[in-house]
Amino acid sequence: MALPVQSNKRPKITGQKSQAMRLHRKSAYDALHSSQAGNHSPQQSSQLLNQAKRHIQQALEMAMDDGDCLNLLARIELERGLPRDAERAIYHAIDVSPENGGYWYSAGHVALAQQDYTKAQIAFRHAIEYAPKETRAEVSLAYTLAQDGQLVEAFQHYRELAKTQSQDLHIRSQVVDLASQIKADYYDIELEQDLLSFLKWQQVNLNQLGTLVCSLLEYKFDLNQQGTATDFDGIAQCPLLLAALRHTLIKSEYLEKLIMALRHELLSHSSQRGQLNKNYISLCQAIAQYGLRNEFILPATQAERDMILVLENVIDSSLRQFGCTALDVSGALLLMSMYQDWQGLHQYEKLMSFETQNWPQETYPLKLQHDELQTLSTYCFERLTPIPHERNHDVKKQYECFPYPRWQTLDYKKNINYGVALRHEFPHAKLPRYLLDDQLNILIAGCGTGRHAINVARYFNGVKVLALDISQNSLAYAQHMALSLNIDNIDFKLADLTKLPVLEKKFSIIECSGVLHHIRHYKKALSNLLNNLKPNGLIKISLYSQRTRAPVNQVRALFKQGDIQSEPHKIQVCRHAIMQSDLIDNKIGITSSDDFYSMSGTVDMLFHEYEKQYTPLMIKKLCAEFQLTFLGFSSLSHKTKREFTDFHGERADLLNLKQWDEFEEAHPHTFANMFQFYCQYRPRLRIKK
Repeated sequence: MALPVQSNKRPKITGQKSQAMRLHRKSAYDALHSSQAGNHSPQQSSQLLNQAKRHIQQALEMAMDDGDCLNLLARIELERGLPRDAERAIYHAIDVSPENGGYWYSAGHVALAQQDYTKAQIAFRHAIEYAPKETRAEVSLAYTLAQDGQLVEAFQHYRELAKTQSQDLHIRSQVVDLASQIKADYYDIELEQDLLSFLKWQQVNLNQLGTLVCSLLEYKFDLNQQGTATDFDGIAQCPLLLAALRHTLIKSEYLEKLIMALRHELLSHSSQRGQLNKNYISLCQAIAQYGLRNEFILPATQAERDMILVLENVIDSSLRQFGCTALDVSGALLLMSMYQDWQGLHQYEKLMSFETQNWPQETYPLKLQHDELQTLSTYCFERLTPIPHERNHDVKKQYECFPYPRWQTLDYKKNINYGVALRHEFPHAKLPRYLLDDQLNILIAGCGTGRHAINVARYFNGVKVLALDISQNSLAYAQHMALSLNIDNIDFKLADLTKLPVLEKKFSIIECSGVLHHIRHYKKALSNLLNNLKPNGLIKISLYSQRTRAPVNQVRALFKQGDIQSEPHKIQVCRHAIMQSDLIDNKIGITSSDDFYSMSGTVDMLFHEYEKQYTPLMIKKLCAEFQLTFLGFSSLSHKTKREFTDFHGERADLLNLKQWDEFEEAHPHTFANMFQFYCQYRPRLRIKK
C-alpha cells in the first residue's frame, strides 16, 4: 500500500540546492510509484526501484537529515526487499521528527516485513496517536494483531473499520478470514446485524463466515441435542438463517438437524395440502440454494425419497402437457429442489427451454444455477498426454463425478512479483535471478477446479500459467471460473502427470499442491515435472501429513465400505454417522474442515480412491532422492515458528526436517492443511568417464 510522505522541519538549504533536492526527491517518488503500478515487468520494476534509490541518495547528499527523504528511502528499500536498510533509514527519520505519524506508519510496515509484530503494533499505535486518520494505521494495526494471533481483538478492529470502509476488499477479506477462526459465546443482536451486512458482500469467500454465523444461530435458537424451543415460524422467518443458507457454510451438527427437520416439515405439510404455503417460499428456496452449493450433502429418509419421487413424476407429467409453464410446476420444483437438482427429470430439457421472462421469481435463481451447470458441459481441452478412461482409473473417475473444490471467489491478495514474495518467505535461499527479472512461466500440476491456479494468474505480476489436470469436468469448472473473472493469462489442458513429456518450454516455477499423494506412481509424476523445470527452478509441493490424517484413517476404517462413491446416498449416510459418532479421536479435526460440508469435499477428504501420507522424515528422503534442496515450509504462522523455536531452543533450525519431525510428533496437528513446502531443483552433473 502507498505510504504518505509528510512534511517535516528540515535543515535549511536554500536556492538551487534546495530546488535540486526537491526535484530528486520527486523523481524518486515518481519512480517508486510507477514501480508499484503493476503494469511493468519484474525487470522494469526493478530498474525503476534502482532509479528511485539513486535519486533519493542524491537528495540525501544535499540534506542528509531530511526526514521526508529518509522516509522515502525506507519505502524504496522495503520495496526492494531490504528491510534492515529500510529500518535504519526510517528510524533516522524518527530521530529527526519523533512525532511524525507518517514516519511511524512506515516504521510499522518495516517491522511487519521483519515479522516483529510487537514493534509493528507500537509503531502503528504511534502513527494513530500522532496522525489520526492521515494514514491507514488503523487497518495496519488490525492486520498486525491478526498476524500475531490476537484473533478476537483483530476481528473487533476490522469489524469497526467495516462500518465505514466496507468497500475496502482488504478489510472484507480480513473480516471473513478472522470470522472463520472464532465462535460466538452468546447471542449478540449487534453481531447478528453485522453478519447480515457481511453476507451481502461480494468478491470475498463468504463460506468463511460459516463458523461464526452458525455459532451465533445456535445461541439465537437455543439449539442443543434435544432440538430447540423456538417455533417453526420464528425459525422460518429468521433473516440470518435465510442468508446463511444462501451464502455460507452451515458448519453445525445442530443446525444440520434443524434444516433436515425444517425440510421434512415443508415437504410433508405441502404434500398434504397440495401446495406450498407462500409464507415459507423463502425458506424453501434458501434450503434449495444451500443444497445446490453443497451438492445435497444432507441425507433423506426413505419416506422423503418416496415423496420426492412422486414430485418428480408430477413435474414430468405436467411438463409433457401442452401449454405448461415454469410457473405451473414452480411449487413442486421448489420442494424437490431441497433434496436434489433438476438434471434427473425426464423433461429437464423442456424445463430449461422456458424463456427467462416466463420464470417465476421464486425459482428463477435456481434456474440460473442450473444454467451454469449446463454451461460446464460445453468446454473442450487440448490433451498433452493420453488420458485413461474412467473405468480404468479410479482417481479420474472420482474427480469426474465430484469435481473438487466447488468454489465461487478468489482469495484477496496484493499484486506482487512471485520472486519478491519468495525472497520474503525464504530470505536465506539463493534464488535464480530470472525469478525477479523475467516474465515467469508457471506450471500448476493437478489444478483441479482451478482456484489456486487462477489465484496465481491474477495476483502475481508478469506470469503466464499452464494448468494441467486429468479430469475434464474439473477443468471445465476451472475454465468457466477463469472466464467469469476475466483471467486471460492462464491455459488449461488435460494431462496425466505420469505420462507428461518434456514440453516446448521449461518453467521457472512448478506447483503441485495436494496431488502427488493421490498418484500411485508419484515418483514417475515427480520425475516428469522436474524434467520440465528450469535449472535451479523452484517446485512447490503439498502433501498430507500422516499424523494429522490419523482421524481420517480411523473414519475410513470404520465407515468406508466398498465403492461408496458410486452412491451419493451412502456418502450422505456415512457422513451423518460420522457426525454422530463418539468413536473418532480428534473428530473436530474433521468436522471443523470446510470440506466436510460439501459432497465433493467429503469424498476428497474422507473417501478418496487413493492417498499416501508423509512425515517430515519421509519428505527429507524424497528430497534427497530427487536432488531437491528443501527451502522451507511455506505460510507458517508466526505462532508456529515461535513454538518450534521454543521447542528446540538455540539449536532450532527451520530447514531441519528431522527437527520438524520431532516437533510434529509433539504437536501432531501442526500441519492440518498439509505440508506445503518449496524446493530448489539442483541436479548433480554427471561426469563422463
